[in-house]
Amino acid sequence: MAEVKDNYIVQGSSGRIGKLVVNKIINGKTFITKYPDRSKVNYTKEQIEFREIFAKAAKFASEIVSDPAKKSTYPRQGRKSIYHCALSDYMTEYKRKKAEDLSDDAE
Repeated sequence: MAEVKDNYIVQGSSGRIGKLVVNKIINGKTFITKYPDRSKVNYTKEQIEFREIFAKAAKFASEIVSDPAKKSTYPRQGRKSIYHCALSDYMTEYKRKKAEDLSDDAE
């Protein structure tokens, strides 16, 4: 991992450049690393399930934000954006339903 010093072009930048390198900011310092190879990663069943749930939550939140009527009436939670409120609400509701299902199975 190379640390960037005195380079005003990439200093403080973050993100990737194609699939070659990634600029990262760690503790206020800019680093350049090679693009990560995740092709050999084996995800667990729980990780795959959570990715699917989160994709559904993101779709739900996007639908709220893209519909002006739903967006204007959706309740906000402090300074969070409507998108993040909807995402949080979906995940909270999912956890509640899952807990109910587990308690029903235990009976």
